[in-house]
Amino acid sequence: MSLFQAREWWCTHAGNDEEFDTGCLCVANIDNEPGGTNKIITGSYQGVLRMYLPKQKEYKIEDLILEKNMEAPILQITAGRFVQGSRELCLGLLHPKKFSVYMVSAVSSGGSVNYYSLAQAYEHQLVRPAFNMCHGPFGGIRDRDYVCIQSLDGVLSFFEQDSFAFSRAISPNFLLPGPICYMAKFDLFLVCSNSMCLEAYRYQVLAAAADNVDQAPGQEAASGKKVQVDWSTNLGEHAQHIEVNRFSRSLPATQQEILVVGEHTVFTVKESGGIRLQKRLAEYKISAALCYKLPPETAEAPPFCNLLLSTHQGHLMVFKEMQLVWCARLTSMVPTSMFVETICGIRGMVICMDNVGKVQINYMGTDPPTASLVNTEMKELNYDEMEEEHQELLRIIRQTHGEGAQEAEEVLTIEAQVPPVLDISQEDDTDADDPVGRVDGVVMQITVNLFITLEGTKPVENVTLALKAPSCFALSVTSVHLDKVEPGDMQQVVPVTFRVWNTVLCSSLDVIVCASYFSANNEPRTVVSDFRLPFALVAKLIQPMKSAAFKIQLDCNRQPPPLQELFGGLLAQPHVSESFGKQMTTLLSVQYVSGTEATVAVTKSQCKLCVQASEFASLWVLTQELCLRLAEYFEMVDAQGGAPQEPFQITYQDSLPLHDYFQLMDDHFALRKHLEELRADLADRTQQYRVIQKRLLVRFKDRNPSPLNHLDSLLTLTFEQTLQLTDAIDDVDRALRTVSCHLQAATELVLLLIRFRFELDEDNFRILRLHLPPELYDSVEQGWEEQADASLIHLLRTSLARNAKDRSALPPPMKVPQDTLKLKKRITSVVDRLANGGRLVGGESGGGGEADDPQGGGEED
Repeated sequence: MSLFQAREWWCTHAGNDEEFDTGCLCVANIDNEPGGTNKIITGSYQGVLRMYLPKQKEYKIEDLILEKNMEAPILQITAGRFVQGSRELCLGLLHPKKFSVYMVSAVSSGGSVNYYSLAQAYEHQLVRPAFNMCHGPFGGIRDRDYVCIQSLDGVLSFFEQDSFAFSRAISPNFLLPGPICYMAKFDLFLVCSNSMCLEAYRYQVLAAAADNVDQAPGQEAASGKKVQVDWSTNLGEHAQHIEVNRFSRSLPATQQEILVVGEHTVFTVKESGGIRLQKRLAEYKISAALCYKLPPETAEAPPFCNLLLSTHQGHLMVFKEMQLVWCARLTSMVPTSMFVETICGIRGMVICMDNVGKVQINYMGTDPPTASLVNTEMKELNYDEMEEEHQELLRIIRQTHGEGAQEAEEVLTIEAQVPPVLDISQEDDTDADDPVGRVDGVVMQITVNLFITLEGTKPVENVTLALKAPSCFALSVTSVHLDKVEPGDMQQVVPVTFRVWNTVLCSSLDVIVCASYFSANNEPRTVVSDFRLPFALVAKLIQPMKSAAFKIQLDCNRQPPPLQELFGGLLAQPHVSESFGKQMTTLLSVQYVSGTEATVAVTKSQCKLCVQASEFASLWVLTQELCLRLAEYFEMVDAQGGAPQEPFQITYQDSLPLHDYFQLMDDHFALRKHLEELRADLADRTQQYRVIQKRLLVRFKDRNPSPLNHLDSLLTLTFEQTLQLTDAIDDVDRALRTVSCHLQAATELVLLLIRFRFELDEDNFRILRLHLPPELYDSVEQGWEEQADASLIHLLRTSLARNAKDRSALPPPMKVPQDTLKLKKRITSVVDRLANGGRLVGGESGGGGEADDPQGGGEED
């Protein structure tokens, strides 16, 4: 809040229930009085023109010297030399469909002014609805002003006093008009385009350009020069006010600059178009802006200007260059227009008007305080009590900071009860051809019970549960709404049934549950819980298979148990016979619901584990399940006591299967490109279909229609091609989802092997997994390849950077790549630098020298 307040000198209301905006206020000696007395002119959107002449401090009815209904909304008021053969100021009024020029004169008798008259000099009817205007000596003329009117569709119309000159459209992709300003020194028109660029157009170039305004439907533009922009500067935000002045004190006497007030920033732009200075005003919302001239320092030097800004918070701020030198608060108004002029011989008066027509004349001053603070209590101060109170407050502050913010008493918990075996007795509500997993003709499904418990004293309402599961699972519900959850031992149970699709490879068994609600204090709360589905839901035991196309071998430091003990959950399923598990001591094969097989073999003498599968991505789920069960088994063994042994550890000694991983990556990217091409073809066919439809409609409506010339056949052929393209897009989209699941599983497998190969701890593995994300979310604008590429570039230039040059390089913009060569190169560079001892957190932070990337191309654009 400002310490100072703008003092009101004169105030009135221009009408009732009328609306005003920027440009509806003008202060000028509009009647050309020899004494130069300024008049205040207002115009409303209701079309009422008023003129005031303040003569004293308070408003009196005699101050209103003219009031007239112009019978059209007044968009902007200006004063200039608009009448041919006269150097006197005239009043210019911009209406939506016309521009009018009036002569204002004082009618007197007996040496005193009786009233003021308004005589129309001329008017121009506008073809397009107007938005704003500017005036000046266009083309270097002298002693007169021309007018440029900007329409709502971005067309500039030029009027040379009482005659129309020409119209030009400056942009073919125009959306909304903005402020316009004329720079007389270079004969330039300054506008702000839709792309947030300040653009300058020369008057001579606009006049010499060909007519590009389509004034009649179907009329072609005349041949000739095109409208060329003189210079353009990117501001990064829309302009609210443009003005040409001398704002910077270091500016030479022969130069000017352009002041642009944006939505949150003030810019000063050079004559050539470059940005000189800018100041961010993000904490203020600007309502009006004005540059006012200061008294010249010498008679020869041109005057400088200060910037006056008004905000929606009711402040008036004065800036000298980019420094705030004064700030005052306005009383009960937010200005939309401002002027700084001489009123009643007093210089520097600030005239403001808001959107409801309140007009104020203020001055920047302060009043002395009306009273001083006096201690009315004469009793003696008790310093001991003051010290005790001070210590008590300090104790409360320390206690509050030590304990931190108090959490809400109501705490919601989610516990998932996952049964170890599949559902046995169930009603088959599916069709025989539904793509769900079956074993012995029975649908494979499992029902998980979610137990919702509330701890506290008050109930919570409107609890929403959301479940996120891999795409291979079909859930009975994905979102559950609970009207009310009561505290206590009573638990609410939410059953969720999981089935698995047989068309998609399973990439994970983890499910996340999120509960969102509002506490009793109306504070938003979220609770997240996760659980893992049983491996038997996505795979079933088959006879052992010893040959496969893809294989990985893991080493462990302790003797693994028999496979019957590790995978007892598979043997406990109701569809598995008891005799099946007797031959599973060292070899176990499973078949996924999607149809692929995988096998795990144990070599007890060498503590080696071999996982093989018919597809590379099928290795992941079985490998993850094997590692988790081994970790749980040895953790349970260590908890039972006995001779102390070294912690269980799994390592991977072979080379990483990056070639197979890159092959899946190429397949995924090729499907993305193919889908993009099909969508482009579909857009072309639908556009062609609409064009043919329009031509047929025109011929059908004609009284004497011309022959169709096989347009109907072409319409039918285009329709058939459109249907074929939509079917092809559906097929490619399904294939892309399938390959995405394979790529997700392969990414998880490669990350796990990298962890085992280079013995990464939990923190390093977590950061690596964040930079090479296994989750795939492909969209039209962005896919997995560019996301992973940008993340790996960041990793190679921060934690795994080789030198200071790599750390200082700027990252390239994210865009859809042409191929996957650079992404493969970055993945290889990350692996090489991890192999040379580089770590993401802790230990070595670099890439281990130059030997890991001899070409130096691991992280370039």
